[in-house]
Formats: sequence, C-alpha cells, structure tokens
Amino acid sequence: MERKPQQQTLSIRISDALREFLERSRKVISDGRGESVSTSDVAKMLLESAKDDRLDFRLEVAELQRAPTKAMWEIRRKWERQQDLSRAEWIFLAQYIQVACEEVSGDAGMPTPAAYVVLLEAVLAVRGLRGSRGVELDRYYLGNIGTQEEASVNKRQLDPDLVPLVTARWIQQLRESPASPEKPNFVGRNFYVAIRDEELPDIVALNRVLSPRIETLFRLAARGHWMREHEPVRSVRDRQIFADAVPAVKEAGFRLEFSVSSQGEVSILVMMQDKDVMYPLASYPEIREFVAMLERTGPGEWRGVHFRAYTVGEGEKPMRFYFRNMRDGIALGFSAEEWRQLRDLFAQAAAMPKLQRLFEELSLVYGEL
Repeated sequence: MERKPQQQTLSIRISDALREFLERSRKVISDGRGESVSTSDVAKMLLESAKDDRLDFRLEVAELQRAPTKAMWEIRRKWERQQDLSRAEWIFLAQYIQVACEEVSGDAGMPTPAAYVVLLEAVLAVRGLRGSRGVELDRYYLGNIGTQEEASVNKRQLDPDLVPLVTARWIQQLRESPASPEKPNFVGRNFYVAIRDEELPDIVALNRVLSPRIETLFRLAARGHWMREHEPVRSVRDRQIFADAVPAVKEAGFRLEFSVSSQGEVSILVMMQDKDVMYPLASYPEIREFVAMLERTGPGEWRGVHFRAYTVGEGEKPMRFYFRNMRDGIALGFSAEEWRQLRDLFAQAAAMPKLQRLFEELSLVYGEL
C-alpha cells in the first residue's frame, strides 16, 4: 500500500507589514460564502502561487486595501479613461458594494430600486460568462435572493434557468413597485462571489459585460467606501477648482444660502426668519440625510445617522414636527405647514441645474446616499 507523502511544517519569522498583508488576504479569501481560512493557509497559497509563477488575484485585492481611498480614486480614473479594470479591482469594488447594500444608513430608501436592478443584472451578466454549470454557486445565489421553487432548490441538480427566473421577478418588482420596502439586500454578496468564484474566460469578457453598468456600480461602491472608511473618494493632488456660485432660494419664512468649496463640497445655511435661527448643513452626507428626513418623517419617529425626527400631537392639538442633531443634541420644532414649506424649499433647490451638477459629482465622491 502506497504511503501518502507527509506534509512538512515550516516555521519562519515575518515582519509586521507582511503579517498585515497576510491578514488582509485572509479576510478577502474568507469573505463572501462563509469560508474560513487561517493566516497559515494564506501563506501556503502564496508560496504555491509563486511556485507556479502566478499570483492569485484575491491576494492582489489585499494590496488595494492598504490604501482603499487611493485605490478607489485610481479605479475611477481608469473608468473615466475607458480603461479595463483588473479582476482584483472588480473584487475590490464588489466588497464595498456588499457593504452599501447591507449596512444601515441614514436613509432606508437607499440604495434606490434602480441601483438594485443594475446590480441584479450585473450578477446575471457575470454568471452568463461561466464555463461550467456552477450548481453550488447557483444554490448560493438563490439562498441570498430567495425562491419560491423550494423543491427545485433541494434537488441535486438545479434548473439552470432558476436563477435568471428569480432575478427577473425581483427586477420586475423593483421597477413596478419602487416604493416597496422589500429589496434584495444580499445581492451584493452574490455580485462579490460571482466575480471572485465564477470560472470566467478572460478579463476582457468581464469588462465587456460590466463596463456599461460601471457608473451605478461605482456609486454603490463609493457609498460602501464612505460607510466603512468615512473618507470621500477624492485625490488631493488632482483637486479641481469649482467657481460656480449657487443662488439662494427662499419661501415664506425660510431661505437657503449655498457655499461651494474649491473641491466642489457644498454646504447649506438654513435661515429661519420667524425663529431667528441660522442652521448649517456642513457636508453632502448631512444634506442628503436632512432631505430624506424632511420627505419621510410622518406620525411617529424617524432615525438616521446625523438626525432624529419625530412628531407630537394628541387629540385636537395640531401636529408638530421636531428634529434633533445627533451630534450636538440641538432640537428645533415646526408646525406642519412650516415643515411642508421647508421640504418644498429643498425640493426647489434640488431642481436647480447648478446644484444638480455639483450633487452628481458628489454622488461619485460619497456614493449613493
């Protein structure tokens, strides 16, 4: 009886920088489908890939994670120059897209149904490149987006049309009922695993099917990057000077004044004449959440990252609206009519072409918030 070759144990000292690289690589390889690998497993994989004169693309992602904001900016520059992204760069974006879909933000309506539609279509596009049936991957995809065909899922061989069928149902629902709170929140996991684990013919094919969707995918990734890293996707070296001035808008006892920095950052001063109050909104994330708060607060309570809002009114007493800044605790109260006027004023401002152009750029800096 032939004896199996005995595995040898190798003990070496490594630097802190190499240890951090191995730990980042371990997280990349372990993430997605619940796999669990040790740091020593990653080191073994690295040695084997060196022997074969290749570097596993999953380890390249760890290098991108050393400076995530810089990597995001460089990916944006490649996209704007219509250059193809590497598989590692797509995986890097996919990790942040998963964060964008699953982590709680100030506006429960984000990401938008339209963004989920693009993401669902992107998963199908990558899956369509596979060289084999990929039954286990299909089983994983269905586990994240659900299916009514439970009997089909339990079979040893899945119907290859089941994933496209369930995905098409989601897309139809998102398009026909965009106000519905039900969303495929775990489809970001499917996108990440599809890019990482599907057997793809080449990187050219991957870019061919994903490039038409990259603007939406990048905004989702920028959202996840902001939520995780709390840094805007911007290069200080390549800063751009914005000279446009945005005119003030006013209605009833309210007035909005805008300031634009040299990097295109917008801040708003909300002037409330009857209350003799000037209230600043200093950043794009605060502005986006403030607008969501104005639109979505009704009877009861609304909570975001920056603000908390609630209503008070019993019996014949008229309803009053309140919001509180979570950072400093300052609270302000409004009548229902004042709340409506403030909401309409922000809607009027959002329709201005100059502000729309600035916000379009900021949505690439901070993501879809």
